[in-house]
This record gives sequence, structure tokens and C-alpha cells, in this order.
Amino acid sequence: MATLYLIGDPVAHSLSPAMQNAAFAALGLPHRYELLRTPAAGLGDAVARVRGDDVLGANVTIPHKERIGRLLDAVEETARRVGAVNTLFKAPAALQAPAALQTPGALRGDDTDVGGFADALLERGVDLPGRRVLVLGAGGAARACVDHLVRSGAAVTVANRTATRAADLGPVERTAWPVRALDRYEVVVNATSLGLGGEDPLAGVDLQRRLTVVDVVATAQETPLLARARAAGCTTVDGLIMLLHQGARSLRLWTGLEAPLAAMRAALPRRI
Repeated sequence: MATLYLIGDPVAHSLSPAMQNAAFAALGLPHRYELLRTPAAGLGDAVARVRGDDVLGANVTIPHKERIGRLLDAVEETARRVGAVNTLFKAPAALQAPAALQTPGALRGDDTDVGGFADALLERGVDLPGRRVLVLGAGGAARACVDHLVRSGAAVTVANRTATRAADLGPVERTAWPVRALDRYEVVVNATSLGLGGEDPLAGVDLQRRLTVVDVVATAQETPLLARARAAGCTTVDGLIMLLHQGARSLRLWTGLEAPLAAMRAALPRRI
């Protein structure tokens, strides 16, 4: 039996343990996925714990995705490009790892948020080439979303509470926070943490039916933004769908096995 962790602060709200433990049960694996609340000062200790022989890997969430890479032995190309890591794993998977990275406890980092975001949009039939997209946020999740959006040919604008945080996100426009209107956009992506506590990052902003609204916040109850978008007739992409697909990609890195998506989906608190 091996343990896996979710490293972050806060983590008590996370739905990943139920989803990943359902996956391990479906695969007949005796592993356990647990929460590891980790304040900034404890990040080094958390990484040291993951290096232990009884730990298979970990996921990483706010506020550590952009910092943890410097504590690892190697960071995969996607995570380097995005500047954020959300999955720690030890096996080289299909990659040719240098001998130094095949030693016990050697840790690699990747970002499955990019693929999870892409898979979520694909599942909901959202086309991107040439579309005007507004991304709210400039943290690790936003970086993953922007990476996929730009590489898919979307015209991306970023709005963030701290303007300097959005300065290195690549070929995107910037706009002021808070956002007052969405007339210029066809797709809106909330990649902030607003929604975890019932906030609506676009409170007071009209949501027109023509919009596609994506909220990467994965909560047991539908976020206020998505509930309002659905009521307005918008196409919506729930954060649970992205959670499902990034979790499936993480599981493949940890085990080398295909993820049992049906079992993982059934373990989530709402139908998606």
C-alpha cells in the first residue's frame, strides 16, 4: 500500500480524495489518497514526506503550484512552459529518465491542469480557434488555462487583481480588475479561487446567453457564477469536469494505468 497526498492550503474542501480513492478501489490497488494541509513554511517538509518509500506521489494546489518546482529533481516540459506544477510522481512513465532520476525518492513534477482543462472543454464541445476569451486570474490554474487557450488559437485577455502577476503570461492582452462588462468576449474562464467561499468573481456583470462560462473551481455545490450562467442560458463548463480529467492524468503518472473515469465520476458529489 502507498499513500498519495494533496499538498496545499486550504485543502479541507477538496473532492480529490473521494475521487482518487474510488479510482484505486476500481483498479484493485490498496493505495490511499489523503489531504496534507501545508502552509508556505512547511512546503519543504511536505516534499520530503513525498520522497518517502511509502508515498507514491502527490497533487499540488494553491498556493504552491508556482513554487514547488524548484524543490524537485526534474520538471516536465509542460510544467516548465506553464511555470506551475500540480502533480508529483516518481516513475519516469514513458519518458527516458536520466539514471540520477531513477534513484529511490527522486521526484518529477508535471502539470496535468493543462490537459485536464483541454479534456473538459472537449467533453463540453467548446471550440477555441479564433474565439475571444477572458481569463480571470494569473496563478497556477490560470497559467495552465492560458497555455491551452493560446496554443489552440484563441485570442486571450487576462484580468487579475494584481496586474504585475499577469505580466509574464505570454501573448495575451491585459484588462482591468474588476471586470465591468463582457461585450468583447465569447468565452469567460474563472481561474481564480473565488467561488470556494461562495463568491462570484463577476457579481453584477450581465451574463448573456451567447457566452460560454468556464469555472475551474471544483466544489460540492455549484459555484454562484456557474449557477447564474446556467440560469442565463449560457454554455457552462463545471470545475468538476476539469478536476475529473486532471485527476485521471495524474493517476496515469502515478500508476502507469488508464484511469477508471466512470468510477471517478460517480464518486463526485454532483452529476456532470
